[in-house]
Amino acid sequence: MSRRMRIWALAWLVASAACSGFTETRGEDAPTTGHAAGVPTATRVPIRYESIGLSTPSPYAPGKIPVVLVHGFWIGPQMWAPLIRTLESDPALASKFQFWTFGYASGDPLPYSAYRLRNALEEARKRFDPERRDPAFDRMVLIGHSMGGILAKLAAVDSGDRFWRLASDSPPDRLVGEPGDAELARGSLVFRARPEVRTVVFIATPHRGGTPDQRLLHDVATRLVRPPDPLLKAYHRLIAANPPDFFKPTFRLGLLTSIDQMRWDSPTLAELLALRPPPTVAMHSIIPIKNGPRGPGGDDGLIGYLSAHLDDVASETIVPAGHFCVESPETVARLRAILIEAAAPRPVEQAGFQLAVPPDVR
Repeated sequence: MSRRMRIWALAWLVASAACSGFTETRGEDAPTTGHAAGVPTATRVPIRYESIGLSTPSPYAPGKIPVVLVHGFWIGPQMWAPLIRTLESDPALASKFQFWTFGYASGDPLPYSAYRLRNALEEARKRFDPERRDPAFDRMVLIGHSMGGILAKLAAVDSGDRFWRLASDSPPDRLVGEPGDAELARGSLVFRARPEVRTVVFIATPHRGGTPDQRLLHDVATRLVRPPDPLLKAYHRLIAANPPDFFKPTFRLGLLTSIDQMRWDSPTLAELLALRPPPTVAMHSIIPIKNGPRGPGGDDGLIGYLSAHLDDVASETIVPAGHFCVESPETVARLRAILIEAAAPRPVEQAGFQLAVPPDVR
Protein backbone atom coordinates (compact mmCIF):
# COMPACT_ATOMS: atom_id res chain seq x y z
CA MET A 1 0.00 0.00 0.00
CA SER A 2 1.39 3.41 -0.98
CA ARG A 3 1.89 6.15 1.57
CA ARG A 4 -0.94 8.17 -0.01
CA MET A 5 -3.34 5.23 0.27
CA ARG A 6 -2.36 4.68 3.92
CA ILE A 7 -3.16 8.33 4.66
CA TRP A 8 -6.57 7.99 3.00
CA ALA A 9 -7.24 4.77 4.90
CA LEU A 10 -6.41 6.46 8.19
CA ALA A 11 -8.51 9.49 7.29
CA TRP A 12 -11.43 7.21 6.41
CA LEU A 13 -11.13 5.48 9.80
CA VAL A 14 -11.26 8.78 11.68
CA ALA A 15 -14.06 10.19 9.54
CA SER A 16 -16.20 7.07 9.76
CA ALA A 17 -15.78 6.92 13.53
CA ALA A 18 -16.72 10.56 13.85
CA CYS A 19 -19.77 10.25 11.61
CA SER A 20 -21.07 6.87 12.69
CA GLY A 21 -23.09 8.26 15.56
CA PHE A 22 -20.82 6.65 18.12
CA THR A 23 -19.86 8.94 20.98
CA GLU A 24 -17.51 7.93 23.72
CA THR A 25 -18.94 8.30 27.21
CA ARG A 26 -16.72 10.38 29.42
CA GLY A 27 -15.55 9.04 32.74
CA GLU A 28 -17.52 11.61 34.69
CA ASP A 29 -20.72 10.40 33.01
CA ALA A 30 -20.26 6.64 33.36
CA PRO A 31 -19.42 4.15 36.09
CA THR A 32 -15.77 3.20 36.38
CA THR A 33 -16.53 -0.46 37.02
CA GLY A 34 -19.25 -2.41 35.31
CA HIS A 35 -20.76 -5.87 35.47
CA ALA A 36 -22.30 -7.72 32.60
CA ALA A 37 -26.00 -7.74 32.00
CA GLY A 38 -25.70 -11.28 30.70
CA VAL A 39 -23.43 -14.27 30.22
CA PRO A 40 -22.86 -15.89 26.82
CA THR A 41 -24.93 -19.04 26.31
CA ALA A 42 -25.80 -21.27 23.41
CA THR A 43 -28.22 -18.56 22.22
CA ARG A 44 -25.45 -15.95 22.41
CA VAL A 45 -27.09 -13.55 24.82
CA PRO A 46 -25.40 -10.16 24.30
CA ILE A 47 -22.82 -9.13 26.89
CA ARG A 48 -22.79 -5.58 28.18
CA TYR A 49 -19.38 -3.93 28.27
CA GLU A 50 -18.97 -0.58 29.99
CA SER A 51 -17.65 2.07 27.58
CA ILE A 52 -15.53 3.57 30.36
CA GLY A 53 -13.67 1.68 33.07
CA LEU A 54 -13.16 -1.96 33.95
CA SER A 55 -15.92 -4.35 32.89
CA THR A 56 -16.22 -7.88 34.29
CA PRO A 57 -18.78 -9.53 32.00
CA SER A 58 -19.07 -12.62 34.22
CA PRO A 59 -18.99 -12.85 38.03
CA TYR A 60 -15.50 -12.88 39.50
CA ALA A 61 -14.11 -16.42 39.66
CA PRO A 62 -11.40 -16.95 42.32
CA GLY A 63 -8.60 -19.14 41.04
CA LYS A 64 -8.94 -17.96 37.44
CA ILE A 65 -6.33 -15.60 35.99
CA PRO A 66 -7.76 -12.22 34.92
CA VAL A 67 -7.16 -11.28 31.29
CA VAL A 68 -7.78 -7.57 30.72
CA LEU A 69 -8.34 -6.51 27.11
CA VAL A 70 -7.73 -2.85 26.19
CA HIS A 71 -9.11 -1.51 22.92
CA GLY A 72 -7.45 0.91 20.51
CA PHE A 73 -8.32 4.32 19.16
CA TRP A 74 -11.98 5.18 18.67
CA ILE A 75 -13.31 1.63 18.82
CA GLY A 76 -14.53 0.65 22.29
CA PRO A 77 -14.45 -2.52 24.41
CA GLN A 78 -17.31 -4.16 22.51
CA MET A 79 -14.73 -4.99 19.82
CA TRP A 80 -13.49 -7.82 22.08
CA ALA A 81 -16.84 -9.66 22.29
CA PRO A 82 -16.21 -12.13 19.42
CA LEU A 83 -12.69 -12.90 20.64
CA ILE A 84 -13.88 -13.45 24.20
CA ARG A 85 -16.57 -15.85 22.99
CA THR A 86 -13.96 -17.76 21.00
CA LEU A 87 -11.50 -17.98 23.90
CA GLU A 88 -14.21 -18.93 26.40
CA SER A 89 -15.34 -21.75 24.14
CA ASP A 90 -11.94 -23.41 24.57
CA PRO A 91 -12.12 -25.63 27.69
CA ALA A 92 -8.36 -25.36 28.25
CA LEU A 93 -8.70 -21.57 28.55
CA ALA A 94 -12.14 -21.31 30.15
CA SER A 95 -10.98 -23.40 33.10
CA LYS A 96 -8.01 -21.13 33.83
CA PHE A 97 -8.92 -17.58 32.74
CA GLN A 98 -11.60 -14.93 33.17
CA PHE A 99 -11.87 -12.17 30.60
CA TRP A 100 -12.38 -8.50 31.43
CA THR A 101 -12.28 -5.33 29.33
CA PHE A 102 -11.10 -1.80 30.01
CA GLY A 103 -12.73 1.11 28.20
CA TYR A 104 -11.56 4.70 27.98
CA ALA A 105 -12.12 7.86 25.92
CA SER A 106 -9.38 7.27 23.41
CA GLY A 107 -8.75 10.94 22.67
CA ASP A 108 -7.70 11.59 26.28
CA PRO A 109 -3.97 12.01 27.08
CA LEU A 110 -2.17 8.67 27.24
CA PRO A 111 -0.79 9.15 30.78
CA TYR A 112 -4.27 10.03 32.04
CA SER A 113 -5.92 6.96 30.47
CA ALA A 114 -3.13 4.74 31.81
CA TYR A 115 -3.61 6.30 35.26
CA ARG A 116 -7.26 5.30 35.12
CA LEU A 117 -6.33 1.78 34.01
CA ARG A 118 -3.90 1.32 36.92
CA ASN A 119 -6.49 2.68 39.36
CA ALA A 120 -9.14 0.34 37.94
CA LEU A 121 -6.87 -2.66 38.48
CA GLU A 122 -6.16 -1.53 42.02
CA GLU A 123 -9.85 -1.11 42.78
CA ALA A 124 -10.59 -4.54 41.31
CA ARG A 125 -8.02 -6.07 43.64
CA LYS A 126 -9.57 -4.33 46.64
CA ARG A 127 -13.05 -5.41 45.61
CA PHE A 128 -12.44 -9.02 44.57
CA ASP A 129 -9.37 -10.06 46.59
CA PRO A 130 -8.83 -7.57 49.44
CA GLU A 131 -6.79 -10.05 51.50
CA ARG A 132 -4.57 -10.84 48.51
CA ARG A 133 -5.14 -14.56 48.95
CA ASP A 134 -5.85 -15.45 45.32
CA PRO A 135 -2.54 -16.29 43.57
CA ALA A 136 -4.29 -16.20 40.19
CA PHE A 137 -4.74 -12.46 40.58
CA ASP A 138 -0.96 -12.10 40.63
CA ARG A 139 -0.68 -13.66 37.18
CA MET A 140 -2.77 -11.05 35.36
CA VAL A 141 -2.54 -10.78 31.57
CA LEU A 142 -2.97 -7.46 29.74
CA ILE A 143 -3.80 -7.57 26.02
CA GLY A 144 -3.81 -4.29 24.13
CA HIS A 145 -4.78 -3.66 20.52
CA SER A 146 -3.18 -0.71 18.74
CA MET A 147 -3.12 2.26 21.16
CA GLY A 148 -4.45 -0.06 23.87
CA GLY A 149 -1.06 -1.73 23.85
CA ILE A 150 0.53 1.57 24.86
CA LEU A 151 -1.78 1.76 27.88
CA ALA A 152 -1.04 -1.87 28.74
CA LYS A 153 2.69 -1.16 28.79
CA LEU A 154 2.12 1.97 30.90
CA ALA A 155 0.49 -0.29 33.50
CA ALA A 156 3.44 -2.69 33.54
CA VAL A 157 6.46 -0.37 33.92
CA ASP A 158 7.92 1.95 36.55
CA SER A 159 8.00 5.47 35.16
CA GLY A 160 10.82 6.94 37.21
CA ASP A 161 10.77 10.67 36.47
CA ARG A 162 10.78 10.33 32.68
CA PHE A 163 7.24 11.60 32.07
CA TRP A 164 7.39 14.15 34.87
CA ARG A 165 10.49 15.68 33.25
CA LEU A 166 8.50 16.28 30.10
CA ALA A 167 6.30 18.62 32.14
CA SER A 168 8.67 20.13 34.73
CA ASP A 169 12.28 20.37 35.90
CA SER A 170 11.12 20.88 39.49
CA PRO A 171 10.66 17.89 41.83
CA PRO A 172 7.13 16.44 41.94
CA ASP A 173 6.86 17.04 45.69
CA ARG A 174 7.07 20.80 45.09
CA LEU A 175 3.87 20.78 43.05
CA VAL A 176 1.14 22.80 44.78
CA GLY A 177 -2.57 22.89 44.09
CA GLU A 178 -5.85 21.38 45.16
CA PRO A 179 -5.22 17.87 46.57
CA GLY A 180 -7.17 16.11 43.86
CA ASP A 181 -5.42 18.03 41.09
CA ALA A 182 -1.94 17.38 42.49
CA GLU A 183 -2.69 13.69 43.04
CA LEU A 184 -3.94 13.36 39.46
CA ALA A 185 -0.82 15.03 38.04
CA ARG A 186 1.61 12.98 40.10
CA GLY A 187 -0.31 9.74 39.58
CA SER A 188 -0.39 10.24 35.81
CA LEU A 189 3.28 11.15 35.43
CA VAL A 190 5.06 9.26 38.25
CA PHE A 191 3.94 5.70 38.89
CA ARG A 192 4.88 2.12 39.66
CA ALA A 193 4.09 -1.00 37.65
CA ARG A 194 0.99 -2.82 38.80
CA PRO A 195 2.35 -5.83 40.71
CA GLU A 196 -0.44 -8.14 39.52
CA VAL A 197 0.66 -8.03 35.88
CA ARG A 198 2.77 -10.95 34.65
CA THR A 199 2.11 -10.99 30.89
CA VAL A 200 1.54 -8.19 28.36
CA VAL A 201 0.50 -8.83 24.75
CA PHE A 202 0.77 -6.12 22.10
CA ILE A 203 -1.42 -6.51 19.01
CA ALA A 204 -0.68 -4.08 16.16
CA THR A 205 0.70 -1.59 18.67
CA PRO A 206 2.51 1.49 17.28
CA HIS A 207 5.27 1.85 19.88
CA ARG A 208 6.96 4.50 17.74
CA GLY A 209 3.74 6.22 16.70
CA GLY A 210 2.72 7.05 13.18
CA THR A 211 4.93 8.21 10.33
CA PRO A 212 5.80 11.72 9.12
CA ASP A 213 3.44 11.32 6.14
CA GLN A 214 0.45 11.05 8.51
CA ARG A 215 0.52 14.73 9.47
CA LEU A 216 -2.68 15.32 7.49
CA LEU A 217 -4.51 12.73 9.57
CA HIS A 218 -3.16 14.28 12.75
CA ASP A 219 -4.41 17.72 11.74
CA VAL A 220 -7.88 16.34 10.91
CA ALA A 221 -8.17 14.17 14.01
CA THR A 222 -7.13 16.90 16.44
CA ARG A 223 -10.19 18.86 15.36
CA LEU A 224 -12.44 16.00 16.43
CA VAL A 225 -11.18 15.33 19.95
CA ARG A 226 -10.36 17.36 23.02
CA PRO A 227 -9.46 16.47 26.62
CA PRO A 228 -12.44 16.18 29.02
CA ASP A 229 -13.51 19.36 30.78
CA PRO A 230 -12.67 18.17 34.34
CA LEU A 231 -9.13 17.34 33.24
CA LEU A 232 -8.75 20.67 31.46
CA LYS A 233 -9.98 22.53 34.53
CA ALA A 234 -7.53 20.66 36.78
CA TYR A 235 -4.73 21.46 34.34
CA HIS A 236 -5.52 25.18 34.34
CA ARG A 237 -5.81 25.27 38.14
CA LEU A 238 -2.35 23.71 38.47
CA ILE A 239 -0.86 26.14 35.96
CA ALA A 240 -2.33 29.03 37.96
CA ALA A 241 -1.31 27.66 41.39
CA ASN A 242 2.38 27.20 40.61
CA PRO A 243 5.11 29.70 39.74
CA PRO A 244 5.45 30.60 36.04
CA ASP A 245 8.72 28.70 35.75
CA PHE A 246 7.50 25.51 37.48
CA PHE A 247 6.21 23.90 34.30
CA LYS A 248 8.10 23.77 31.04
CA PRO A 249 6.92 26.10 28.25
CA THR A 250 5.83 23.12 26.13
CA PHE A 251 3.57 21.91 28.95
CA ARG A 252 2.12 25.38 29.50
CA LEU A 253 1.09 25.58 25.85
CA GLY A 254 -1.83 23.25 26.48
CA LEU A 255 -2.90 19.74 27.35
CA LEU A 256 -2.05 17.23 24.65
CA THR A 257 -4.49 14.62 23.38
CA SER A 258 -3.59 11.02 22.61
CA ILE A 259 -3.42 11.96 18.93
CA ASP A 260 -0.64 14.46 19.69
CA GLN A 261 1.17 11.84 21.76
CA MET A 262 0.92 9.16 19.06
CA ARG A 263 2.86 11.17 16.48
CA TRP A 264 6.06 9.70 15.09
CA ASP A 265 8.11 12.37 16.93
CA SER A 266 6.26 12.06 20.26
CA PRO A 267 8.44 12.62 23.36
CA THR A 268 5.96 10.53 25.36
CA LEU A 269 6.44 7.48 23.14
CA ALA A 270 10.20 8.02 23.06
CA GLU A 271 10.36 7.88 26.86
CA LEU A 272 8.04 4.86 27.03
CA LEU A 273 10.11 3.04 24.44
CA ALA A 274 13.12 3.25 26.78
CA LEU A 275 11.23 1.73 29.73
CA ARG A 276 11.31 -1.98 30.49
CA PRO A 277 8.95 -3.91 32.75
CA PRO A 278 10.20 -5.87 35.78
CA PRO A 279 11.88 -9.20 34.96
CA THR A 280 8.77 -11.02 36.22
CA VAL A 281 6.75 -9.65 33.26
CA ALA A 282 6.80 -11.33 29.84
CA MET A 283 5.95 -9.19 26.81
CA HIS A 284 4.74 -10.60 23.48
CA SER A 285 4.14 -8.87 20.14
CA ILE A 286 1.61 -9.92 17.52
CA ILE A 287 2.26 -7.84 14.41
CA PRO A 288 -0.11 -8.04 11.43
CA ILE A 289 1.38 -7.51 7.98
CA LYS A 290 -0.94 -6.91 5.05
CA ASN A 291 1.34 -5.11 2.60
CA GLY A 292 4.97 -5.60 1.70
CA PRO A 293 7.57 -7.88 3.28
CA ARG A 294 6.90 -9.74 6.52
CA GLY A 295 9.27 -7.51 8.44
CA PRO A 296 10.89 -4.09 7.89
CA GLY A 297 9.07 -2.32 5.07
CA GLY A 298 5.79 -4.13 5.70
CA ASP A 299 2.63 -2.67 7.22
CA ASP A 300 -0.87 -3.63 8.27
CA GLY A 301 -2.57 -0.91 6.27
CA LEU A 302 -2.25 1.59 9.13
CA ILE A 303 0.86 0.78 11.18
CA GLY A 304 4.31 -0.13 9.88
CA TYR A 305 6.30 -3.09 11.15
CA LEU A 306 9.11 -0.85 12.41
CA SER A 307 6.69 1.00 14.68
CA ALA A 308 5.19 -2.22 16.07
CA HIS A 309 8.51 -4.03 16.59
CA LEU A 310 10.23 -4.23 19.99
CA ASP A 311 13.64 -5.80 20.50
CA ASP A 312 13.20 -7.11 24.02
CA VAL A 313 9.95 -9.10 23.86
CA ALA A 314 9.67 -12.78 24.79
CA SER A 315 8.16 -13.50 21.38
CA GLU A 316 7.20 -11.75 18.16
CA THR A 317 4.65 -13.27 15.80
CA ILE A 318 3.81 -11.88 12.37
CA VAL A 319 0.31 -12.71 11.16
CA PRO A 320 -1.03 -12.25 7.61
CA ALA A 321 -3.78 -9.75 8.38
CA GLY A 322 -4.70 -6.09 8.47
CA HIS A 323 -4.66 -3.76 11.45
CA PHE A 324 -7.98 -5.01 12.87
CA CYS A 325 -6.72 -8.55 13.25
CA VAL A 326 -7.97 -9.65 16.68
CA GLU A 327 -10.36 -12.21 15.18
CA SER A 328 -7.98 -13.65 12.57
CA PRO A 329 -7.27 -17.37 13.05
CA GLU A 330 -3.53 -16.74 13.32
CA THR A 331 -4.00 -14.09 16.01
CA VAL A 332 -6.40 -16.28 17.99
CA ALA A 333 -4.03 -19.24 17.76
CA ARG A 334 -1.10 -17.19 18.99
CA LEU A 335 -3.12 -15.70 21.84
CA ARG A 336 -4.16 -19.18 22.88
CA ALA A 337 -0.53 -20.32 22.97
CA ILE A 338 0.52 -17.27 25.00
CA LEU A 339 -2.29 -17.83 27.50
CA ILE A 340 -1.48 -21.51 27.89
CA GLU A 341 2.12 -20.51 28.62
CA ALA A 342 0.96 -17.82 31.07
CA ALA A 343 -1.08 -20.41 33.00
CA ALA A 344 1.82 -22.86 33.31
CA PRO A 345 3.53 -23.11 36.72
CA ARG A 346 6.59 -20.91 37.11
CA PRO A 347 9.69 -21.58 39.22
CA VAL A 348 8.82 -18.76 41.62
CA GLU A 349 5.56 -20.52 42.51
CA GLN A 350 7.27 -23.25 44.50
CA ALA A 351 6.19 -23.78 48.11
CA GLY A 352 7.31 -21.04 50.44
CA PHE A 353 7.42 -18.31 47.80
CA GLN A 354 5.64 -15.03 48.59
CA LEU A 355 5.18 -12.19 46.13
CA ALA A 356 6.88 -9.02 47.35
CA VAL A 357 4.53 -6.09 46.82
CA PRO A 358 5.88 -2.54 47.26
CA PRO A 359 3.99 -0.76 50.08
CA ASP A 360 3.03 2.15 47.84
CA VAL A 361 0.98 -0.04 45.52
CA ARG A 362 -0.89 -2.08 48.12
